[in-house]
Amino acid sequence: TLEDVYSSNKHIKNVQRKIIRSFANLVESRDSFTGEHIKRTTKYVELIARELLSKGIYANDLTEKNIELYVNAAPLHDLGKIHVPDYILCKPSKFTPEEYEMMKVHPYEGVKLIEENLTGVEEPEYIECAKIMSLYHHEKWDGTGYPNGIKGIDIPLCARIMAAADVLDALLSKRQYKEAMTIEKTMDIFMESRGTHFEPCIVDAII
Repeated sequence: TLEDVYSSNKHIKNVQRKIIRSFANLVESRDSFTGEHIKRTTKYVELIARELLSKGIYANDLTEKNIELYVNAAPLHDLGKIHVPDYILCKPSKFTPEEYEMMKVHPYEGVKLIEENLTGVEEPEYIECAKIMSLYHHEKWDGTGYPNGIKGIDIPLCARIMAAADVLDALLSKRQYKEAMTIEKTMDIFMESRGTHFEPCIVDAII
């Protein structure tokens, strides 16, 4: 009976997470080219985390439980895009400064949506991880990112990994404003961004 209760709870949790991922996919599908973005970035988060762990980097942080937490929270990183107007989200050319400022609100909007819709439904540590990934996945290692311009290890590890996974998929994927880059060109860009956009050890893990 304890096994039955455990099995039932696990099933409910799996259904819950599938519903959350489906909701995130609906948000992503608005811009017509990122339908698989959530699946790929989630897998990249896991691969980067496990590569770091295999090198003995952040071994105290990258426990099995935390890696699972990162993977489960990753689909919600761009949830705040639901509040970005279609004409900006689907724009096939470069943003104007005004449009870019409007796009930059989506990390905060994601945090609000996660708090409003998941509090009392999911475990606190899951909610916190999802909020952190949403808020900080556009921050850069050198402090030039947004929305808060924090840098280095002030950016939580899960968000540093999420940021790299997000850019990795963006570079390798075709978007309405660009063609997919080759793996070679993508790796060159990551090497150029080592120590500026991304933490060096995360770039090394990706390479």
